[in-house]
Amino acid sequence: MKKKLVLIFLFSLFNLITGYSQKKENLKITILKNGFIFDDKFDLKTGSIIIKGNQIIDLLYTDNFSAYPEATIIDLTGKYVMPGLIDTHVHLTTVPNLNREKSNKYMEDQLSKMIYAGITSVRDMAGNAIVLADYKRASILNQLPAPSIFYAAQFAGPDYFNLTRKYTTEKDTPWERTITDTTNIKMAMAEAKGAGVTGIKLYSDLSARMIRKIVKEAKKQGLQSWSHAAVFPATPTDVAAAKVNSMSHAYDIAYGFSSGKMDHLKKIPAIDSIKMDKLLLLMKANNVILDPTNYLANNNKYFDGMKITKRAHELGVKVATGTDWPYLFEKDNVVPLFKEIKILTDNCGFTNRDVLISATRVGAESIGVADRGVIAIGKRADLYITNSDPVQNIENLKDGFMTIKSGIIYTKE
Repeated sequence: MKKKLVLIFLFSLFNLITGYSQKKENLKITILKNGFIFDDKFDLKTGSIIIKGNQIIDLLYTDNFSAYPEATIIDLTGKYVMPGLIDTHVHLTTVPNLNREKSNKYMEDQLSKMIYAGITSVRDMAGNAIVLADYKRASILNQLPAPSIFYAAQFAGPDYFNLTRKYTTEKDTPWERTITDTTNIKMAMAEAKGAGVTGIKLYSDLSARMIRKIVKEAKKQGLQSWSHAAVFPATPTDVAAAKVNSMSHAYDIAYGFSSGKMDHLKKIPAIDSIKMDKLLLLMKANNVILDPTNYLANNNKYFDGMKITKRAHELGVKVATGTDWPYLFEKDNVVPLFKEIKILTDNCGFTNRDVLISATRVGAESIGVADRGVIAIGKRADLYITNSDPVQNIENLKDGFMTIKSGIIYTKE
């Protein structure tokens, strides 16, 4: 009987292995023929991209496709091919509707709007991890039109949560955690990781010492550290010195220009150029990416965020493109990421090439992933294809032809 069970096990294992092998070998191959392909500096070269499954396996600069006789060929003559766009600051589930059906529709409408606008990855900066994990899985399995979803656990001090939960019965969860001096940071981090997060968002009411402790443990457990620029009482300088991976909200950096205790109830101080440069150079030295969220700032009349972002770019700080703005709030139906990008080109000194690198390669780095953000062999087949050249005119981002995420093609009807 034992021998029979062993044989059955080995036979099942053989079928599993060979079935997987056949599945890998039989992955569909698609050739994107004769497009204008942007390289990592957003310079153009005419060529063809070979996609197998969800991966770019070859880049050809000839018309010889004999190595791929069974491939599906899509002619992109006259089209422009760039890496998929990345919004590094979204909130997909911050205020879910109590009606589950309406909540699901709201989520799916957001995700659909993003994918058809060429956005193939998003970083959610604090929300309900149960819902986010569900949609992240659905996106991975390509069960609905949606970008890849990466999300954070929110760590903040008791004053913040006592304020926000004053009229609710909400309690701590692995993805929304009150941090005090007695918190077991190692365990809190492990529980957040168990909830599927990619990074920890340092939010409010945290000391400089606690920020350093969280960042150190996050790194040990393979998680990113994503912080507000001002965490109160920790200053923007404290945050940058802790070597977080990214800092959100350029306008918050101005709080570091005042003297005395950090306090979010204080009026945002005027820009101090000397202090600003010192802080921005520290961010550059520590490879801290700025997530400026200027579209949100402008909507709230925090216009100094643009000046700080411009100076950050001049000094060589990496800048991402995060909106922090609901995708279904726009009455003109223009995608918030396109508006964030336009602010960077119109008001922050970015060339069109600069901003496209921010929206792709720097976006991937902000999330902490190296498998996307550029068009290269071995990278994910996450692509956005436009009818006209966005380097010549950034408004041409709106002239979308096709989005490819994880090798799956999405086109507007």
